[in-house]
Amino acid sequence: PDQLDDSTFFIEEYTNKWIRKKLLVHHAELNLDKKEILFDKQIEDYRYSLLIYAYHQQLLNYNFDTSISNNEILNYYNRYKKEFKLNQDIFKGRLVIVDKLAPNLHLFNNLFTSNNTESIDELFDYCQQFAKEYYLDNDRWQYFSIFVNKLPARYRDIKLEKKNISFEDTNYKYYLLVSDYKKKGNISPIFLEKNKIRNVLLNKNKIKYLNRLEDELYQNGLDLKKIKIY
Repeated sequence: PDQLDDSTFFIEEYTNKWIRKKLLVHHAELNLDKKEILFDKQIEDYRYSLLIYAYHQQLLNYNFDTSISNNEILNYYNRYKKEFKLNQDIFKGRLVIVDKLAPNLHLFNNLFTSNNTESIDELFDYCQQFAKEYYLDNDRWQYFSIFVNKLPARYRDIKLEKKNISFEDTNYKYYLLVSDYKKKGNISPIFLEKNKIRNVLLNKNKIKYLNRLEDELYQNGLDLKKIKIY
């Protein structure tokens, strides 16, 4: 019975919407100026746009080379470097959040700041076992806000500078290492812009590719006398 009631409800809803649409169209045709309801040209243009878009997508899906080399990205970045400005602070560093009751915390700080390969391996093992969250890749630029927001609220206004500090709340200790940083407004490093540049170059290549195909189609049409120019 419930399913039957649901089906009846949806049929009635559909019917009501259809009737409303028909009534609105009827009154629009009665009340609008004749010039305002001649949509054939707009409909034809819209249909052409949809067809061309669909055909472009098909051409891109089957034949377009999406590869962009690292050299192309680097050349573009170097050419337009001044346009790549940071919209927020970034840093290289580490963050570990660990339970205050975790074992051997007195040894942890030496591991946390070390760049020795063995120490880093030990740090990674320790974090896997005891850390609530951790980030250890201090060779890669990251947005500082992502990490600051993981700190207790009263510490989130800390100044960005090279430092090794720790905080704590009721349950956890927070270890933050800043080994390098760049402030908002400075030139953004290529690492953070790589995907954006790739998309720009990809779009430029798409436009060139589609324009070339359109030129070929046009020229073929002329050669086969399928197009007459008056």
